[in-house]
Amino acid sequence: MATSVKSVRSVLYEGDFAAWAEAQAEALRAGQLDALDLAHLAEEIGDLSNRERDAIESHLETLVTHLLKWRYQPGRRTRSWEATIKVARRNIAKLLRRSPSLRRDLPASLNEIYPNARTRAAVATGLPDDAFPAACPFTLDQVTGEWMP
Repeated sequence: MATSVKSVRSVLYEGDFAAWAEAQAEALRAGQLDALDLAHLAEEIGDLSNRERDAIESHLETLVTHLLKWRYQPGRRTRSWEATIKVARRNIAKLLRRSPSLRRDLPASLNEIYPNARTRAAVATGLPDDAFPAACPFTLDQVTGEWMP
């Protein structure tokens, strides 16, 4: 019996994640611990911080890309670039309010995303990669603050 319940949970997890998550939440609220898919629950809980970190890094990459474009192509600045910069900063701030412990990862994240941001800026501007510094020219405070290049 336990094997068939386990296989049913796994099929639901693999076939309809939303339905699986709702069923797990209902079982937790009802205190039905025997109805929980513990292996997948542990995996998903472990992935939650990774999802938040990935979201911050995605916004950070977009932000740095636009800051590079702003600095290295001043004659082509648009309101859209400025809006993208502001929205990315707000999204990062919102994620950090929800998960302040992720702030400690920002310096490493900035270094990690910079090569992709540099490439994106080069493609978007038509400038060669080497028109942009090999390392991020902005401090973390500049990137996440109100500063503009």
